[in-house]
Amino acid sequence: MKTHVGVDLHQRFCYLTAVDASGKRYKQGQVVNEGAALRAWLRQLPGPRQVVVEASGFWPAFARAAGAEAERLVMVHPQRVKAIASAKLKNDRVDSETLAHLSRCDLLPEAWMADEATQQLRLLVRLRITLGRQRARAKNQLQAVLHQEGFKKPVTDVFGKRGRAWLAGLELSQAGRLVVDTWRREVDHLDVELAEQTRELERMARADARARFLQTVPGIGAYAAMVILAELGDVKRFGNKRALASYAGLTPVVRESAGKRKRGGITHQGSNTLRWIMLQVAQVAARCSPGARSYYTGLRQRKPAQVAKIALARKLLTVVWALLHHGVCYDEELFTRG
Repeated sequence: MKTHVGVDLHQRFCYLTAVDASGKRYKQGQVVNEGAALRAWLRQLPGPRQVVVEASGFWPAFARAAGAEAERLVMVHPQRVKAIASAKLKNDRVDSETLAHLSRCDLLPEAWMADEATQQLRLLVRLRITLGRQRARAKNQLQAVLHQEGFKKPVTDVFGKRGRAWLAGLELSQAGRLVVDTWRREVDHLDVELAEQTRELERMARADARARFLQTVPGIGAYAAMVILAELGDVKRFGNKRALASYAGLTPVVRESAGKRKRGGITHQGSNTLRWIMLQVAQVAARCSPGARSYYTGLRQRKPAQVAKIALARKLLTVVWALLHHGVCYDEELFTRG
C-alpha cells in the first residue's frame, strides 16, 4: 500500500504530512531542509512513498535531497491546487495535508519537472536576462540624474562615443557628478559581464541543432533561441501548438455562459520569460520579415498595436513548435500562406 507525503516547502524548512491510502495519518511535522534530516524522516514511513510538492524555486534542491527516499516525486501547479482545495484556514499543516489527500485520491494537477540539463540552461539564460535588466536600470538612473540637473542629451545614445564625451564635459553639481560617474562605471562593468554571458550562449547555440533550427525564424538569434529552449525544455511535452501558446500565456481568456461566448485579453499565465522573449521576437520580425510584416500590418488595420504584436508572437510561437517537432527550418512562404 502506497504512502502519500504532502510537502509544504519553504526556504529553510518544510512541513510534511504522511497518510496511507485510506487517509489515516502516519506522521506529521516540520523538518529542516537538509538532505540527511529529510531522508531520515521519510525512511520511517512504509514504502512505496509518493512525495508531492508545489512548484517553487526550491524544488530542485528538495528533489536532490529527498528524491532517493521517494519512489515517485510529483510537482504540482500551485494555482490549480488552490482551485481544487480552497480552504478558509490556510497554514503549513493544512497545505501539506491537502497535498497528501489529493495524492491518495489521484487528483494532483501535475506540473512538469525540468531535467538537470534544462535547469542548468535556465540558470545561464536567466543570468543573462537579469544582467541586461540591471544594465537598463543603471542607464535609467544615470539619465534621471541628467534630467534632475537640467541637461537634455544631444545624442541618441549617452553611452556611445559621442555621448560619453558629452557626459565628461558636463558641469554637474558635486553630487550629480559622483552619481553619474558611479552609474557609468556600473554600466561599463555590466557590459563586460553581458558580453561574456552572450558569448557563452552563442557557443552553446552553435552546438545545439534545435537552436540552429530556431535561428532560421525571423527575429530569433542565438540568445533568443537559447532562452526559448531553456523555457520549453522537452517540446514533446506539448501535444499541440495551442498547448505551447497557453504555456506562454499568449492565449485569450474565454468565458462562456448561457450560450454566449466572450474572448478577453491574454491569460498572462505560464512562463513570463517565454512570453517576454516571443514579444521581443515579434517586434523584430515585424520589421525584417515580409510575411510577419504583412500579418502584423493586416491586424493593425483593425486592432491596437499591442494586440497585433501579441497575435504575431503567438503565431511565431506555433512556428517554433512545428520546427522543433519536425526538425525543419523556417519557410517564409508557408508562414505567409498560414
